[in-house]
Amino acid sequence: MLKLNLILLLKIISFSYGLKEENVLQTEVFQVTINPSMFNWTYSNEQYTYEITLAGAPDLPSWLKYVYSNKHHSVFVYGVAPIGKKSVSLDVVALNRKTYETRVEQIKINIAEKLNPALYEVYLKINNINVEDMFDVERMEALKDIFRKELWKDSGTDLYVTYLNSALDIGARKPPNPTEEEGVVIRLGSQEAFSHEMIGLQEEVRPLWKMTLCPFKRTSVERYFRTAGFALDWCLFRLIGENNSAIGVNEKLSYQEPNDVLIDTISKDDIPKRDYFNDYLLATMVPIGINLILVCLVSFIICAKHDSLKDEESEKFFNEIFHICTDCVDDCKRDERELTPPQEPGKYEGMSNEPLYAINSDMSLSPEPMLFSLTNSPTSTLGHGVHCRPSPPPYVRPKFKPEL
Repeated sequence: MLKLNLILLLKIISFSYGLKEENVLQTEVFQVTINPSMFNWTYSNEQYTYEITLAGAPDLPSWLKYVYSNKHHSVFVYGVAPIGKKSVSLDVVALNRKTYETRVEQIKINIAEKLNPALYEVYLKINNINVEDMFDVERMEALKDIFRKELWKDSGTDLYVTYLNSALDIGARKPPNPTEEEGVVIRLGSQEAFSHEMIGLQEEVRPLWKMTLCPFKRTSVERYFRTAGFALDWCLFRLIGENNSAIGVNEKLSYQEPNDVLIDTISKDDIPKRDYFNDYLLATMVPIGINLILVCLVSFIICAKHDSLKDEESEKFFNEIFHICTDCVDDCKRDERELTPPQEPGKYEGMSNEPLYAINSDMSLSPEPMLFSLTNSPTSTLGHGVHCRPSPPPYVRPKFKPEL
């Protein structure tokens, strides 16, 4: 809406140079060149920008496209005039980037019916050119001459272009190098039937149609196109007959006014309201019910006692295993008591708790730790059994003569 208001405002404040008209034919590709001379400006390198829209609309219709050519410093508006349309008007807004001067021009395209439209078409994809290159008259005529003189000689009088578009618009990948060409798809049509050379060429490339990635392929007519500077993608080569049937090719173009399409809308109040209570109940109660059933089932299996689960042989086996283990323990304890000699009562009763003393070299008494440990230590080996080894005698310092 803002763009539309801007265009209307520019129309009021801009100087108009008069309405320009273009005459085109239905089912045939046309192109309108927009350059600085249309606005009485001189040519300059990328000094001007253009905005093209349908009169009274914010954009162009689907059957019209435009592309800017850096080589020609111009904009090419191209497309195929649809059947059932008499005329269209385009608004062209030009902007001078240096002075910010804006000018508006209007172009009226008059559409006439084409006599003897094409009944047969050939569909091509050319990899080494761009769309704006096909607006060069010499290049376009070189492509037509290949069919007029070599492949489709009967079409020399009425051969014309019925479709032209960039390869990117049909799903091709953008080249990684910006300087490389994007490629174009083009259809040439005529009323004359296909020649034997054209039919034979389609049969030659038919095995390539089923391949996802088209391999490098040179056909028997490759020399004609290479000499003229065209590198074709033979996987997309098609011949289209009267019924417009071909693999991977769009149907015939048609046009319908936007105002003719009636959309039966409904109000917001008429939109049915959905009750989510049942969905919520279903989403919560079903999992809870399943979990309760599983808990009850597991509890019944674990806690319930069944007579069929009792096995007398198993009970007897486990009881015998238990008695065998207890008998072994009792036998071991009995053997240990038999091997241990009885302790004589009162044998160590006379020993006092006072520490023992040893006689030193100076005839003095001192506590002897080893003797003390042999009597009062809890780890003493006395009374441990007849098989225990007795402790060695206490160590006494030898007496040496002073002169030694």
